[in-house]
Amino acid sequence: MMTRLLIFHPTVAPYRIDFFNDLSEAFRTRICLRYWNLRDQTFDYQHIYARFRFKPHYLKEALRLRGGRSFSIGYWKQLEDFRPDVVLTEEFGLGTWMVLLHRFLRRRKYKVVTLCDDSFNMVAEANDFSRIHRWSRRMVTPWIDNLIVVEPKVEDWYRTRYGKGFCFPIIQDEDRMRSQYAKVVERSRELQTRYALKGKRVFLFVGRLVALKNVETIIRAFARMNPQENALVIVGDGPEKDNLMHLSDALNVQALFVGRQEGDALKAWYVLADVFVLASVQEAFGAVTNEALLAGCMALVSRKAGSSSLIEEGMNGFTFEPTDVETLARLMQNVSAMIGKREDVCLKPNRMSVSYRECMDKLVHFLASSASHQ
Repeated sequence: MMTRLLIFHPTVAPYRIDFFNDLSEAFRTRICLRYWNLRDQTFDYQHIYARFRFKPHYLKEALRLRGGRSFSIGYWKQLEDFRPDVVLTEEFGLGTWMVLLHRFLRRRKYKVVTLCDDSFNMVAEANDFSRIHRWSRRMVTPWIDNLIVVEPKVEDWYRTRYGKGFCFPIIQDEDRMRSQYAKVVERSRELQTRYALKGKRVFLFVGRLVALKNVETIIRAFARMNPQENALVIVGDGPEKDNLMHLSDALNVQALFVGRQEGDALKAWYVLADVFVLASVQEAFGAVTNEALLAGCMALVSRKAGSSSLIEEGMNGFTFEPTDVETLARLMQNVSAMIGKREDVCLKPNRMSVSYRECMDKLVHFLASSASHQ
């Protein structure tokens, strides 16, 4: 009999679509969401929804809280109706507590597995988003059957302390992504012409312009680069934009602030770029690193980001301490010399060190095994 998998999750971000699509087809699956779109970012969700190979169920919002959060109801109804073998829950939040309480009071035997996006820096070096999150991790972990984490060092950390943990990084299907990148090469060439980037090595940042992303360090490090041979492109928007533009002017850095992009418009920048830079001082993972590596960019990634685990030093990029401007500047200069100049825009070789398909096959086996051990 096929394993029955019930998933509770806030919503589906673009970089998680492959993950949920494949799980929906690997098992007899029901996916229940709380939000139509992400709370802190507004994506073109009609386009995202069109890519679903499943029909999501939406929990009912019972109470709207500050910051866009809400309290949803309907967990127990879904559990009673679907009768799952395995329940996949979101982090260590209220939904996980609701599932654990249902299992205890109704004396059910399904397995509870939690998705946890926290980086090693967050779990082992006390750099959590909040004290509540840290407290919830400590309280919930002993009661769940297992958890899916995004970094090998985090898996080791949980296994040492709790005897549980399985690593599945936040990555996308390389075959699908590479085919989409191939389709936007001409659009990338147009960007190269429009912004006079031909003959320059393009350094790229993608993300929200907020303090935690530490774009200031990127600009300060890039100020040491030769502007005749290198260009800095900043894709994103947010409250720090004006400050960052003023800093660029003060340091005489001619950074291109091109605003928030998504879909093919964003993919065109990945294809055009040579080097991707992520300097976050706090970052659960950083799915943009995977997107950049799939497009063939070298990547310079903060050691505090979970996606630093995707970097093979000197092979597809380097990692660095995010507040160390001198080291980042040196890495920028080194990688600039390594890659040379590209006169024409073409699809670069994939630089990812792990395969999405291999990771997904292992995850499916892991969840199926969890169901069989009831």
